[in-house]
Amino acid sequence: MARIVQKFKTNFTNPFDGRAKALELSGLFLFDPIVEMKLGGNPLRSLYIEMDKESLYKRLERSAKLDIPWSKRLSNDVIELLPSQIQADVRAMLAGDESVAQRAGIVGHWTFYFYAVESLRDKPLHSHEQWTIDIERACVDVAKLCNQGDFSAAARLLANDPLMRHFLWPDALEIIEKSSNFQDLLPVRAAVALDARLSIMACWDVQLQVATDDIGTSNFAILLPSQHSKRKSPVGLFFQWLLEKAGVATIKALSEDVRLDSLCVDIGTLGAWSRGTNLPKWSYLKSMSVALFGKVETEETQRMYWAATYFNFIGYLAELVSERAKKLHGTPAADALAPWPAMPFGHCSIESWFSSRYQYWLEFHRRRFRD
Repeated sequence: MARIVQKFKTNFTNPFDGRAKALELSGLFLFDPIVEMKLGGNPLRSLYIEMDKESLYKRLERSAKLDIPWSKRLSNDVIELLPSQIQADVRAMLAGDESVAQRAGIVGHWTFYFYAVESLRDKPLHSHEQWTIDIERACVDVAKLCNQGDFSAAARLLANDPLMRHFLWPDALEIIEKSSNFQDLLPVRAAVALDARLSIMACWDVQLQVATDDIGTSNFAILLPSQHSKRKSPVGLFFQWLLEKAGVATIKALSEDVRLDSLCVDIGTLGAWSRGTNLPKWSYLKSMSVALFGKVETEETQRMYWAATYFNFIGYLAELVSERAKKLHGTPAADALAPWPAMPFGHCSIESWFSSRYQYWLEFHRRRFRD
C-alpha cells in the first residue's frame, strides 16, 4: 500500500462534553447505539420518552446502577417493545437458552435500537440501518468463538465470511488469531469499528444517490479531511459547504446576511464552526438553515450536518488512539495497542485512510445496489 507523506494534521474536536470517555462498543466491531444517540443529541432517556416509556427507562437505570438482575416484569416490559415475531426467542434467550442467539434474525443491541426507532417513525429500515444489523448478525458466531477462547478459529471465520472479510486486513487477522484473551482484542476491535462506521456512512451516501438517480456523485465525500483541506476537519468543511450553499464568501458576509436578521448570529461562534473547534447545535443550525434556504432545503442541511458530526467522531477517535500509541512507541506496552498507531488497513495518516477506504466503500455499496 502506497504511503502518503502527511503535510498537514487535521484537528478534530471532541464530539462529547467533558473528557474522552472509554470506548463504547457493541458486539465485536460496532459502536454502541448509545454513541449514536449522544452524537445526535438524542440521549437514551429521550427515546424512551418518545415511546411514552420514561418510567421503564427509570426502572432500567435503577437496575443498572444497583447491579440488580432484571425482574420478570421488567424483562416482559422490555420485550414488549420488540416486534411480536421475535418476542418468544428473546424470552428464551433471557431465560438462558444460548442456542437462540445463533438463530437468524435474533435481536442485538442495534437491531433493538432500530426496531424502536422504526416504531416511532412508522417507516421501514433504511439501507444503512439494515447494513448495520447485517454486520451485527455476521459477528454472532465469531463472538461465541472469542468468548470460548478459540481466537484462531474466530480469525479464520472472519477471513472467510463474505461480509466481514471486507473489514479485516492481514495485520488485524493476525492480532485476533494470536490473542490470548478477549481484552487483547480491544485495540483491533476499535480499528475495525471505525472502518465499519465508515462503511455505514458510505452506504447511506449511496442510498441517497439511488434516491436522486445520481449514482456516482458522492454527497458526503466533500466533508472528508484530505491533504488538500489544510487541517480543516469535517466540521470546518461542513461550514465551508454551508457558506457556498448560502452564496457568501466569508463569515462576516454570512453574519450580515439579511436573511438572518431575525436571528441573533454571533460572528465568534461562526468562526469557531469554520475552524472546526466547536460543534454547532442542530437546534440553532436548523433555524439558520430555514432562514437561509427555506424548510424544504433544511433536510439536506441536516444530512450534511449529521455526516460531518459522525466523520468528526471517527477522526477524533482514530487520532486519539493513534496518538496514545505513538507515545508508547519503543516501550513494552506498545505491542498491546497494535495495530495502532497505524490507521486501519495500515494507512499512515487519517487523511489517507479516509480517502482510500471511503472510496472503497462507495464502490462496494454501488455494486450492492446495482445487484
